[in-house]
Amino acid sequence: MASTAGDSTNGHGTFTTGSVDTQFVFDARITSSSTVTGKARFFEAGGVDIDIVVTCLTISGNTAIIGGTDANNSSVTYAFKVTDNGGGATADRITLPQVSQICSTFNTLGNFALTSGDLEVHDRP
Repeated sequence: MASTAGDSTNGHGTFTTGSVDTQFVFDARITSSSTVTGKARFFEAGGVDIDIVVTCLTISGNTAIIGGTDANNSSVTYAFKVTDNGGGATADRITLPQVSQICSTFNTLGNFALTSGDLEVHDRP
Protein backbone atom coordinates (compact mmCIF):
# COMPACT_ATOMS: atom_id res chain seq x y z
CA MET A 1 0.00 0.00 0.00
CA ALA A 2 1.24 3.45 -0.85
CA SER A 3 -0.25 6.88 -0.37
CA THR A 4 0.27 10.20 -2.08
CA ALA A 5 -0.57 13.84 -1.49
CA GLY A 6 -4.30 14.36 -1.92
CA ASP A 7 -5.29 10.94 -0.58
CA SER A 8 -8.01 11.23 2.06
CA THR A 9 -10.65 9.35 3.97
CA ASN A 10 -13.53 10.33 6.22
CA GLY A 11 -16.55 8.78 7.78
CA HIS A 12 -19.11 8.68 10.55
CA GLY A 13 -21.65 6.24 11.85
CA THR A 14 -22.32 3.24 14.06
CA PHE A 15 -21.32 -0.42 14.05
CA THR A 16 -22.20 -3.23 16.45
CA THR A 17 -19.78 -5.58 18.18
CA GLY A 18 -21.75 -8.26 19.98
CA SER A 19 -24.59 -6.28 21.55
CA VAL A 20 -22.64 -3.01 21.89
CA ASP A 21 -23.13 -0.10 19.49
CA THR A 22 -19.92 1.82 18.81
CA GLN A 23 -20.14 5.27 17.26
CA PHE A 24 -17.29 6.84 15.33
CA VAL A 25 -16.26 9.87 13.33
CA PHE A 26 -12.95 10.46 11.53
CA ASP A 27 -11.24 12.59 8.92
CA ALA A 28 -7.68 12.07 7.65
CA ARG A 29 -5.74 13.38 4.68
CA ILE A 30 -2.31 13.75 3.18
CA THR A 31 -1.63 17.40 2.37
CA SER A 32 0.22 18.75 -0.66
CA SER A 33 3.36 18.89 1.50
CA SER A 34 2.91 15.15 2.32
CA THR A 35 1.93 15.88 5.92
CA VAL A 36 -0.73 13.63 7.44
CA THR A 37 -3.47 15.44 9.36
CA GLY A 38 -6.72 14.42 10.96
CA LYS A 39 -8.68 13.22 13.96
CA ALA A 40 -10.75 10.19 14.87
CA ARG A 41 -13.13 9.39 17.70
CA PHE A 42 -14.70 6.11 18.83
CA PHE A 43 -17.22 5.99 21.66
CA GLU A 44 -19.94 3.84 23.17
CA ALA A 45 -22.32 4.30 26.11
CA GLY A 46 -20.46 3.46 29.31
CA GLY A 47 -17.45 2.03 27.46
CA VAL A 48 -14.89 2.97 24.85
CA ASP A 49 -14.10 6.68 24.49
CA ILE A 50 -11.01 7.15 22.33
CA ASP A 51 -9.81 10.37 20.69
CA ILE A 52 -7.01 9.88 18.16
CA VAL A 53 -4.72 12.48 16.61
CA VAL A 54 -4.02 11.03 13.17
CA THR A 55 -0.31 10.73 12.31
CA CYS A 56 -0.31 8.11 9.54
CA LEU A 57 -2.54 7.23 6.62
CA THR A 58 -2.11 4.45 4.09
CA ILE A 59 -4.56 4.15 1.19
CA SER A 60 -4.83 1.58 -1.56
CA GLY A 61 -7.92 1.55 -3.74
CA ASN A 62 -11.01 1.57 -1.52
CA THR A 63 -9.16 0.66 1.70
CA ALA A 64 -7.47 2.95 4.22
CA ILE A 65 -5.45 2.29 7.36
CA ILE A 66 -5.53 5.23 9.74
CA GLY A 67 -3.23 5.51 12.74
CA GLY A 68 -2.21 7.96 15.40
CA THR A 69 -1.75 8.75 19.04
CA ASP A 70 -4.22 9.03 21.89
CA ALA A 71 -5.17 12.70 22.24
CA ASN A 72 -4.69 12.44 26.02
CA ASN A 73 -1.56 10.29 26.06
CA SER A 74 0.77 10.55 23.06
CA SER A 75 2.69 7.42 24.13
CA VAL A 76 -0.38 5.29 23.30
CA THR A 77 -0.91 4.50 19.61
CA TYR A 78 -3.90 3.14 17.70
CA ALA A 79 -4.63 2.06 14.14
CA PHE A 80 -7.83 1.02 12.41
CA LYS A 81 -8.90 0.05 8.92
CA VAL A 82 -11.86 1.14 6.78
CA THR A 83 -13.14 -0.19 3.47
CA ASP A 84 -15.42 1.91 1.27
CA ASN A 85 -17.47 -0.60 -0.72
CA GLY A 86 -19.86 2.04 -2.05
CA GLY A 87 -23.57 1.91 -1.46
CA GLY A 88 -23.49 3.37 2.06
CA ALA A 89 -23.63 1.92 5.53
CA THR A 90 -24.19 -1.81 5.26
CA ALA A 91 -21.65 -2.25 2.44
CA ASP A 92 -18.82 -0.35 4.19
CA ARG A 93 -16.54 -2.04 6.76
CA ILE A 94 -14.52 -0.81 9.77
CA THR A 95 -12.33 -2.33 12.48
CA LEU A 96 -12.08 -1.41 16.12
CA PRO A 97 -8.99 0.70 16.86
CA GLN A 98 -6.12 -1.63 17.78
CA VAL A 99 -3.91 -0.37 20.62
CA SER A 100 -0.11 -0.29 20.20
CA GLN A 101 -0.45 -0.31 16.40
CA ILE A 102 0.56 2.14 13.68
CA CYS A 103 -0.16 2.06 9.94
CA SER A 104 2.91 0.01 9.03
CA THR A 105 2.33 -2.63 11.75
CA PHE A 106 -1.47 -2.80 11.67
CA ASN A 107 -2.85 -6.32 11.94
CA THR A 108 -6.63 -6.60 11.95
CA LEU A 109 -8.61 -9.04 14.03
CA GLY A 110 -11.86 -8.61 12.09
CA ASN A 111 -14.14 -5.97 10.68
CA PHE A 112 -17.73 -4.90 11.06
CA ALA A 113 -20.44 -3.67 8.69
CA LEU A 114 -21.82 -0.25 9.52
CA THR A 115 -25.37 -0.14 10.85
CA SER A 116 -25.59 3.56 9.98
CA GLY A 117 -23.38 6.23 8.42
CA ASP A 118 -20.93 6.22 5.54
CA LEU A 119 -17.21 5.87 4.78
CA GLU A 120 -15.33 7.51 1.93
CA VAL A 121 -11.83 6.63 0.76
CA HIS A 122 -10.16 8.77 -1.93
CA ASP A 123 -7.07 7.23 -3.53
CA ARG A 124 -5.54 9.88 -5.80
CA PRO A 125 -3.58 8.65 -8.84
